[in-house]
Amino acid sequence: MDIKQAQLEINELKNAGKYEAMLRTAAILTRLLAKRNVKPIIVGGLSVTIYTQNDYTTRDIDMVSDGYETISNILKELDFKKEGRHFYNDYIEIAIEIPDSYLEGDYSRVQKVFIDDLNYVYLISIEDIILDRLRAAVHWKSIEDRKWGFKLLASNIDSLDKQYLFANCQAQKEVNELDNWFTSIAAGETD
Repeated sequence: MDIKQAQLEINELKNAGKYEAMLRTAAILTRLLAKRNVKPIIVGGLSVTIYTQNDYTTRDIDMVSDGYETISNILKELDFKKEGRHFYNDYIEIAIEIPDSYLEGDYSRVQKVFIDDLNYVYLISIEDIILDRLRAAVHWKSIEDRKWGFKLLASNIDSLDKQYLFANCQAQKEVNELDNWFTSIAAGETD
C-alpha cells in the first residue's frame, strides 16, 4: 500500500461509524508502517473499546511505538495535522496520539488482531490494559477506570493470567484493589 491508496481508504471512512473509522484508520497506519519496520501498538481507550466489543467509547486512537518521527511524517502525508499532542484529520474527524515510545506492559503478550483478510492492528494484552486501568483507579482515584478495569477483568476472567496480573502490580494498593476485584467477581458481581 502506498500513501495515495491509504489516503483513498481513509477518506472512504468519512461516513463510517466512529469505532469502525478508528479501527480501520489504525489498521491502514499499521500496514503503512510495517514497510518501515515500525510496529504501532494500540493502548488506552481504543484497546478497551476493542476488548469490550465496542461497549466502551473513546475519542481518539492511542498508540505506542518507537518510530514517532516515521509515524508523524506518515500522518502528515495522510492529512493529519498536529494539534498539541494529537494528530487530527478534519475530514474523518479522527485524532491519534502517540503518548510514549515504550509499552507499559509485556511486548510478548501484544496481540495481532485481524480486522479482515488484509487489515490488522497490534493490541496491548488484556492483562496489561487491566493493569493500566487498575493503576489509574488506585493512584488517580479514577472511577471510570475502576469501572472499565473491573468490567474487563470480569468479562475475561476465564482466560486471564491471574499470576501475571498480581506479579505486575507496582504497589501494594494495586494488589489490594485487584484482590478486591477478584473477590467481587467470585461473589457474583460483574459491573
